[in-house]
Amino acid sequence: MAHYDLIIRGGTIVDGTGAPAFTGDVGVRNGLIAAVGRIEGTATEEIDASGKVVAPGFVDIHTHYDGQATWDQEMAPSSWHGVTTVVMGNCGVGFAPARPDRHQWLISLMEGVEDIPGTALAEGITWDWETFPEYLDALEKLPRTVDIGTHVPHGAVRAYVLGDREQPGAVPTADDI
Repeated sequence: MAHYDLIIRGGTIVDGTGAPAFTGDVGVRNGLIAAVGRIEGTATEEIDASGKVVAPGFVDIHTHYDGQATWDQEMAPSSWHGVTTVVMGNCGVGFAPARPDRHQWLISLMEGVEDIPGTALAEGITWDWETFPEYLDALEKLPRTVDIGTHVPHGAVRAYVLGDREQPGAVPTADDI
C-alpha cells in the first residue's frame, strides 16, 4: 500500500481538464500530486474535504500588484481565494524601470488607472531598484505564498526614457533611441 505525505480525501475534484467534477482523493508526495482518484494508501497527514471543492490553483493573468508585491508576501486577497500565480505589469503601469525623479509620477499613473491609493503605494514601496532586473531582484527577496510573473510596463519604460519630454510631439534624441 502506497504512503503519501498528504491525502486530501473525499473532495469534489475539478481537475482543470474540462472533465466533469468527481468525488475522490488527492495524494501528495514530496510536494507534488502523486495520485488522484480513490486512494487506498496511508498518509502522514490527511484532510477531510467532504463537501468541499478540490481544484488546481488559479492563475490571475491581470493584476496590479506591482507595488504591493514589494511588501506583501501573501498577495492578499488573491491567495485567500485559490490563486497560486499572479501576473503584473498590465495596462502599461508598474514601477520599473524607475528613475528616482519619476517615482511619484509612476504612483500617480497607477492610482489613476487602478484607483489604488497613492498614499499606500508611497508608504509601502521601498524603491530599492531602478532598472527592471533590479526590480525583479527586489521581488525575489520576499518569500511568497503565490508565484509571480510580470510584463515590462510600457508606461514605466516611457517615463524612464523620456522623462518630462513624454508630451505628444516630443522628438527623442539619438541618446534616447
